[in-house]
Amino acid sequence: MKITNVETYLLDIPLKQRAITDSQTRLESVEFVAVRLDTDEGINGWGFNWNYTKGTRAVQAIIDDTYAPKLIGKDPLMYKTVLRELHYTNHFIGQVGITRVALCAVELAFWDIKLKVANLPLWKYLGPMKDKVKAYNTDGGWLQVTTDELIKDMTALVERGYDAVKMKLGLPDPREDFKRVKAVRKAIGDDIKLMVDVNTVWDLKTSKVWGRKLEELDVYWLEEPMNPFDKKAHAELAQSLDLPIAIGETIYTKYDFRDYIEMGAVDIVQADATKLSGIDEWLDVAALARCYNLEVIPHTNVQQKLHAQLAAATPNVPMVEHCYESIADIWEDPIKVVNGYYTLPDEPGLGCKLTDKVLTEYRIG
Repeated sequence: MKITNVETYLLDIPLKQRAITDSQTRLESVEFVAVRLDTDEGINGWGFNWNYTKGTRAVQAIIDDTYAPKLIGKDPLMYKTVLRELHYTNHFIGQVGITRVALCAVELAFWDIKLKVANLPLWKYLGPMKDKVKAYNTDGGWLQVTTDELIKDMTALVERGYDAVKMKLGLPDPREDFKRVKAVRKAIGDDIKLMVDVNTVWDLKTSKVWGRKLEELDVYWLEEPMNPFDKKAHAELAQSLDLPIAIGETIYTKYDFRDYIEMGAVDIVQADATKLSGIDEWLDVAALARCYNLEVIPHTNVQQKLHAQLAAATPNVPMVEHCYESIADIWEDPIKVVNGYYTLPDEPGLGCKLTDKVLTEYRIG
């Protein structure tokens, strides 16, 4: 089998819900790069990557200009050798960031081909631990809503069957954040897991002071409290709090996860296959976390179908984030949550192809 053609699609897909806000970003649409690898045996593989800020055109350029010429004629089932070659084309422009985002999209397309050849979905190919995966929901906890709206949205999620929900923090005054968490905790009760996400904007002192206050409200974890590159500060914070520290959305290599874990700077590993170089590196991180008896709970916005399948085959993944519900139908055969659990796909392949309508309607250029 040989690759005969590489096609990329740059897309900007608007949310169907109101604009949503965390401490860093106001989001009205999501950019995607989709990649199709065609082969001489008629099997094609679809991969993707995404971003909630602009700039994904640079990812498309890396694939089209640097990776695609090296992919033509390669055997997709020898993908690890091919990806290694692609990785080392980037010595002088960086091997994380844009190049890593592009490499991941290609890796996912390789996996799609491999799974179609095996005639299995990802979770069955890897060897399932379970046939459904618990979901927790973030879509009710955005920062821009009033406290009354926040309570209404979070209680609605509980009524839909979620027993774990997450809300955003990071207002200019942490006292306002704390008041909102206190109000939500009172509204949803003590039996519901409540997580909070700062999106990296606190410093160490703020994280210590308000982390201790959040412990009083039985918060399940404190997510991304500080700059993710400051591992030393996270280690000091983790050692000063009983509140578990969750991090991973903005960590991009297995070596950084290794350092976080060995320093005791993380309690919940939120490895995201689309922020790493794809499925293989995610599996490496999950296995490493398991050696340290740490849970992996993937950061997930649009890639639920990917992470739910990885979770089904990984013993230390108790649940997967559910978010951006309004655009779930952008995918062919989108994954669904029923009574708080993801139902897993049966079709062969990775299952991460955007619909033809989306590829046409929202394509840029």
